[in-house]
Amino acid sequence: MNKLLEKSLPSLSQIQAERKRREQSDIVKWAEENYYIKETSQPIRFFPHQSAVLRYAFKRNEQGNFRFQTVIYSTPKKSGKTTIAGVAVRWAAETWGKYNEIYCIGNDLEQAKERAFKSVKTSVELDPKFDRQHNALPDKWSLAMESMICQATGSKIKAIAADYRGEAGSNPALSVWTELWGYIHEEAVRFWAEMAPSPIVKNSMRMIETYAGYEGESELLWGLYQSGVLEGRQLTAKEIGLDAFAESPNPDDKVPCYVNEAAGIFAYWDDGDQAHRMPWQRGEEGKRYYASESATQTPNQMSRLHGNKWVSAESSFVPIEWWDACLNPLPLKVGEKTPLVIGLDAAVSGDCFALMVVSRDPLNPRQGIAVRACRVWTPPKGGKIDFIGPEETVKEFCRLYNVIECCYDPYQLYDMGTRLTKAGICWMNSFDQGNKRMEADKGLYDLILQKRIRHDGNADLREHIANANAKQSTDTDSKMRIVKKAESRKIDLLVSLSMCSFECLRLNI
Repeated sequence: MNKLLEKSLPSLSQIQAERKRREQSDIVKWAEENYYIKETSQPIRFFPHQSAVLRYAFKRNEQGNFRFQTVIYSTPKKSGKTTIAGVAVRWAAETWGKYNEIYCIGNDLEQAKERAFKSVKTSVELDPKFDRQHNALPDKWSLAMESMICQATGSKIKAIAADYRGEAGSNPALSVWTELWGYIHEEAVRFWAEMAPSPIVKNSMRMIETYAGYEGESELLWGLYQSGVLEGRQLTAKEIGLDAFAESPNPDDKVPCYVNEAAGIFAYWDDGDQAHRMPWQRGEEGKRYYASESATQTPNQMSRLHGNKWVSAESSFVPIEWWDACLNPLPLKVGEKTPLVIGLDAAVSGDCFALMVVSRDPLNPRQGIAVRACRVWTPPKGGKIDFIGPEETVKEFCRLYNVIECCYDPYQLYDMGTRLTKAGICWMNSFDQGNKRMEADKGLYDLILQKRIRHDGNADLREHIANANAKQSTDTDSKMRIVKKAESRKIDLLVSLSMCSFECLRLNI
């Protein structure tokens, strides 16, 4: 009888194996023992809402399969999205089985390497057992620039760009997508479809960590938001965990978590002021942080980045009060040797021919700009602008002052630029109207916001600023495009100011 009883009881090794399996199946318990973070150089300790969201997102059914194929983790900036994604990536590589393919995907390769992929790499390097000489964690991980291999399982983590062709037809166990709001180009949308969860890989899924996007432009993310959040069922505090969200002590209170079982989507979508759940987002520290951010971000960007709200890609370029606050004339005196930069923007009919002249601000020569002069030519009714007048004005400025460069939009001004170059009037610079213009437009916004530009209150220039909207780049938060509020409105002086201010700060003058 004792022998029969002994045979029916599990051995110590079986008990230990079962305990390890249960621990590894719990992403939170696994991470708090294995996932080191740079802030403490110790394994991560989750906040209650993070633990609850992760456990629910990666919940399994009775057959041992994940309930969801798509997990969305969307919170305001500085809420730990990148680390959470990194935890999911490394956990999958170490515990989901043998020889899995796991991808960290960004709009470009740099973004792919700098987010979840970097978080995983850092967590491995912080492990006390990490061997820096061989760039490996013995018996566990070997690291490379764009890939990592878990030696214990043979699973591979790879950082790739959203337009990457080489992984088409792959079978990912997990793909993690960074800032899906920016996936607007055809190649990225096609790649999203190609990297769908694989039907031949058990428990294949994808995870998205992102802010909210732009209405009418971030269509891929909007479709997921609509399916997961707007059409999903909102969970209660009882379902996700009573201690997960401090503002939800009542079991029936709704929490910012949504489930669409039919679509296989779980979405944690936290927005508004109540989404500021981390200690550094609250109290006096939080007030200082958001005050600092509002000094450099547009109102729309503050709402999107720090409130996780969907916004329009367009808003007023700047409040006109900001421009008025920069009034501080610096007259241009004939014969002065101050280095100047001219900016030109032109149209034959409809719009204006605009000329702006700027210099460094003598009160802030390293970072400040002074508007020294502006001229504008408008077409006669039913007629076209004669470029002779503006061209002679450029020559006159170059004769009377120390003009270092004249930058211009080449669309209408190629011929004039060529003539003035041949005449040796000054250095003529054909200004790129793509990414460079977008950098310049964002730079001008910052100059006005930070009161690093001074002007004499010219009425035409003020009108052109009031006529302008800013269209935020959907590729990056560091660029924007100055556009018209309406087709009939003129903004040429503002465009000219953007170009010549950028060049004046770029040049060593």
